[in-house]
Amino acid sequence: MIVNPVSGNGRGRKVWERVSRLLKKEGLPYRVYFTTGRGHATVLSRQAVESPQVKAVVAIGGDGTVHEVGNALVDTNVPLGYLPAGSGNDFAVAHRIPLDPLKAWERVLHGRSRAVDTARIGERFMIGFMGIGFDAAVAKRVNDSRWKRFGKFVYAGGVLREWARFQPVNVRITMDGTLYDLDRVWLIAAAHIPNYAGGMQICPGAEDDDGRLDICCVRDVTRRDFLRLFPSVYRGTHVDQPFIVFRRAKQFTVSSEIPLLVHADGEVIGQTPIAVTVLPQSLKVL
Repeated sequence: MIVNPVSGNGRGRKVWERVSRLLKKEGLPYRVYFTTGRGHATVLSRQAVESPQVKAVVAIGGDGTVHEVGNALVDTNVPLGYLPAGSGNDFAVAHRIPLDPLKAWERVLHGRSRAVDTARIGERFMIGFMGIGFDAAVAKRVNDSRWKRFGKFVYAGGVLREWARFQPVNVRITMDGTLYDLDRVWLIAAAHIPNYAGGMQICPGAEDDDGRLDICCVRDVTRRDFLRLFPSVYRGTHVDQPFIVFRRAKQFTVSSEIPLLVHADGEVIGQTPIAVTVLPQSLKVL
């Protein structure tokens, strides 16, 4: 059990307290560790994978905790369990994991594992979704904010602040060997799951086991129309807009005239240029 005690404004610790009572009641053997900072969940999970006694690693936190734990479990036989305790919980929604912690725990205990895709980004892995440009800048602003505990409200505020200052740039992207030069790019999102950022249906047709990433590029749009776009993204009705390009690819690279921030599962991991490669069915999820 890898617990992020501060996720969801302290909800991670509260979820653990509820589940720990069940564990003691049922007499199940377990180990629990509490994360103390960024990257700690990955270190703890890698240590767990080395033990033959560990049958699963259960993340208790938000999408960032899933990202860190999942990074240690890719290409192993140890499955990932998840008890959602974050502000967005996009991974849980996409995989139909109950938001109620006791129901989610029942799934961990009795559910079967299934293999899902991940993607390699340099030395890191993307578990569910990633973004380049505007949304990565918003993710950084939200993650750095002392008001992060207010979840979607802080994200909306981050969108408005970045909208006022972000400057779109020209981007070169190669998808499965085909080159595209795109002018005035605001963001590039790539996902195995339909939703991110607390429920936005950025790639409504994405599937987590088809060996491809759904890629959404927003480019050459006015600042006013970009802001108008956001309500439709929550409904997934933005797909027919002329300034949006959708593609599917097994691998892609992105370079830009000015470096753009990159996030994976809501965690800022670097900047362009980057190369991304799908790893089919490389992670087991309970």
